[in-house]
Amino acid sequence: MKSNFVKPSKSFIRMAGLLAVLSTVCRPDAAAKEVAKTDSADYVADEIVVSSTRTDEKLKNIPRKVEVITSKDIEALDPDNATELLQKTAGVDVIEYPGVLSGVSMRGFVPNYGSYLNPQYVTYLLDGRPLGTYNLASVDMNMIERVEVIKGPSSALYGSKGMGGTINFITKKSRGPIKGTASLGYGSFETFEGNAAVGGSISDRFDFDIGFRYFNQGEDYKVGKNTLISNPDPQILERDIDTMHNSTYSTNSGMMRVGYRLNDNFRVDLRGAFFNAPSVHTPGSIWGYYGEGMKDVYRKTADLSLTGTAGRHSIKFMPYWSKDESNNLKQTEATQNKPSKIYPYYLGDFEEYGFQLQDVIALGNHRITGGLDYDNQTYKTRRYSAPDVAQRPYSADSRTSDFGLFTQAALSFLDNRLIVTPGVRFDATTFGLLDTPLVPNVNTEKEHDGFFSPSLAFQYSFVPELKVHSSIGRAFVAPSGLQKAGEYVDSFGRTVRGNPDLEPETSRTWDVGLTWSDTKKGVRADVTYYDTDFKDFITQVQRTDGSTTYMTYVNAGSAKIRGLEFELSYDFGALADYRYSLRCFVNYTHQFENDVTMGGVTSPMKYVRDGLGSFGIEYDDFRLLSARLSGRYLGTSYEDNYYRSYGRLPNVLVIKNEPALVFDATVGIKINAQNRVDLMVKNLLDENYAEKTGYNMPGRWYGMKYIVTF
Repeated sequence: MKSNFVKPSKSFIRMAGLLAVLSTVCRPDAAAKEVAKTDSADYVADEIVVSSTRTDEKLKNIPRKVEVITSKDIEALDPDNATELLQKTAGVDVIEYPGVLSGVSMRGFVPNYGSYLNPQYVTYLLDGRPLGTYNLASVDMNMIERVEVIKGPSSALYGSKGMGGTINFITKKSRGPIKGTASLGYGSFETFEGNAAVGGSISDRFDFDIGFRYFNQGEDYKVGKNTLISNPDPQILERDIDTMHNSTYSTNSGMMRVGYRLNDNFRVDLRGAFFNAPSVHTPGSIWGYYGEGMKDVYRKTADLSLTGTAGRHSIKFMPYWSKDESNNLKQTEATQNKPSKIYPYYLGDFEEYGFQLQDVIALGNHRITGGLDYDNQTYKTRRYSAPDVAQRPYSADSRTSDFGLFTQAALSFLDNRLIVTPGVRFDATTFGLLDTPLVPNVNTEKEHDGFFSPSLAFQYSFVPELKVHSSIGRAFVAPSGLQKAGEYVDSFGRTVRGNPDLEPETSRTWDVGLTWSDTKKGVRADVTYYDTDFKDFITQVQRTDGSTTYMTYVNAGSAKIRGLEFELSYDFGALADYRYSLRCFVNYTHQFENDVTMGGVTSPMKYVRDGLGSFGIEYDDFRLLSARLSGRYLGTSYEDNYYRSYGRLPNVLVIKNEPALVFDATVGIKINAQNRVDLMVKNLLDENYAEKTGYNMPGRWYGMKYIVTF
């Protein structure tokens, strides 16, 4: 099957002409102007403000391990989606499949690849509210200003899911003169990309942002040919298979925001976004097992935020809504009288809505944040055996509703040298099944439960550049409605009962670290040790009640996770008062211990790397040239061998994935103040590697992008 893609050659020519017109019409005198040097005060961002703590706070005043991925990083790496950006910058574990499906986790917790039936151990946010999807491959970076990554438990602020940490995507909010960018890119595997974004103030009260992106990979991608530091079994990383067949796809996405200043103290912002990936071709594993296929991926989201200040109070109210759809497709066979037809045979629909209401009270140097969250999540599936011929879904539909009350204080003592942030949250959650077409006798009786999540963090600054930070917190992942409540008969004829006594998966994590940061001298270093006790894994078991055999869920198993995070960067441009920037950086996470105990048997945690690192060097002369060479290290991991029945390592129950090294390079050349050309190489050394065994990632990729600012 082959979908109809836009031919990149003609599109590239047309859009290149449009960009050339924009570059002269929007700034007709640009060529005559001397390119100004970047103000070093803008480049040295010593006062970065982070909002993932539910209030705007200077990065240097947050007593946790925090990483900020800036717009400069996003521009240099040119990621296709959020997963690609995070795996190259934030030291995260990744599960990724070809065909717009991936997810991440951190600090030794298993990443979720986008399934709503599996636990999610990282809180994904969009401007501080729930992102609305577990699938990070559907998150386009075109309208993202920066990404905040806070490592460590976040349930005290955001409730369920935040065991490993929080990832907050901050969207663009342009004010002042209207400005914009547009770009065209073309690369290996017939990839074509077009972006456009514009934003600014229409008047003293109105401002806006709008952006669109189109991406097309028109050719099946080649896998890498080399293994730089590993020697994997040839049955795991195939050297004689060079193409992931049926891996073409295209996406289009957009976001729009309109802001209005009500008065000097309050403003309102309305935002909507969409992501469409129709007819995505999925290759299955590299050996052809599990089969080729096709699917649609759609995501829509909207929110309204009211923010402002009244005396000591900073108030925020944000209602939101998201819908995430994934439809697996089949094609009927053509007959003499009837042409073939593509139809969805399995549909998954996740809808989330709710609101956040919070108040930040300033009391001298102290601040107290408190508020109420409401979140409602509904998950539905449908199945079809032929076009318009419905059949029983695998499971009943379910719904989970949550009210969360939280408070956190930011207390400052000793002239801001000592900062203490105690916090606590209580979540009251309702679980239930829904009446589901073709699923008879669904028990929709609801179950209720409450979860208490305390946390405490502090930092002490010995001198302005050196601080020690530490935190401890409890986090949880709530069971799903299918696991906690009701009863139904699944598509295999089995009775499935929720367990009202089921506890959430819980963890207790403490960490301690030392940070040296002197931005004016170009140095930042941090080393953080973390220790986690993880228990009450939720697993499915078979039970008997009289003459009835049924499936249910129980808490079983525990894990111990210990590791060290190391970060170091130095900018040689500090020696020249930042007339240029030459920054070297390294970020590495090592797991000392990550063992799971189930039924008295201890084994390594699966799908988690024992080491993850990113490193490199970047240069910017602020006039004509910028360049970045970055590398990513993937350590050893283990996963179950689902390929035994196909003859792949038939006597091995658990596969050991060898380490890998992946390098990327970018060179940006400014033609003038408004025009730039970027030359890019991804997977520079053509590494043959996989984020999930059997689903090898693309090999060496060359690309070029032309960018216009106006």
